[in-house]
Amino acid sequence: MVGDLCFKGLPNANSEIEIGYGTYEDFQGNGYMTEAVGGMIEWAKRQPGVKAITASTDQTNLPSMVILQKNQFVKVGESEDLFHWKREIRKQ
Repeated sequence: MVGDLCFKGLPNANSEIEIGYGTYEDFQGNGYMTEAVGGMIEWAKRQPGVKAITASTDQTNLPSMVILQKNQFVKVGESEDLFHWKREIRKQ
């Protein structure tokens, strides 16, 4: 295993689904999670009940931010120690 990724529950009332992920240290920097998140986006595009994907990153976790940026997520807010991101879904 190179990491973990998941959808955190069902879509919310706004048809947004949250993702979470992490790459184990020995495998970081190889693009595995960037590709895996891209696969999650492709799956979400085919789901009728999903209009957007959200994610949160620690404000100091630059590699995680890069993964989201490479997958066209946009920073939409922040809290005390997190940045909040969103990717709108265009249906195929």
